[in-house]
Amino acid sequence: MRVKLSYTVEEEGVLKESAKILNLSAEDLQTAINLFTQIQNELIDTEEGEPNAEKALEKMEKLRKSLLSLDTRLLEVSDIVEAYEDYRRTRRRTRESAPGEPSEQNELVNDSFGAD
Repeated sequence: MRVKLSYTVEEEGVLKESAKILNLSAEDLQTAINLFTQIQNELIDTEEGEPNAEKALEKMEKLRKSLLSLDTRLLEVSDIVEAYEDYRRTRRRTRESAPGEPSEQNELVNDSFGAD
């Protein structure tokens, strides 16, 4: 079962932390590459004898699980990076708005926390 974790980092560290999270999948990626090669070898004649379709199918299932794990991690990191970029764009627009005009984000924050 997968569970969702949550923690905080400094704003400047979001992309570096995203890279670290992505790197956690390096072993899964290497496993996928190895399985991909092994499957091909199982499906062709080798010096040891005939192709082994049963072994190839077993390895294909392992490869699919490995790819699912990679895809899940990529989706998680993609979500983090997209949210961070949205935050940066909103923050940039807030800074670019006229000094006398309240920004949409400031109004949202004030409304959310009940500020007057």
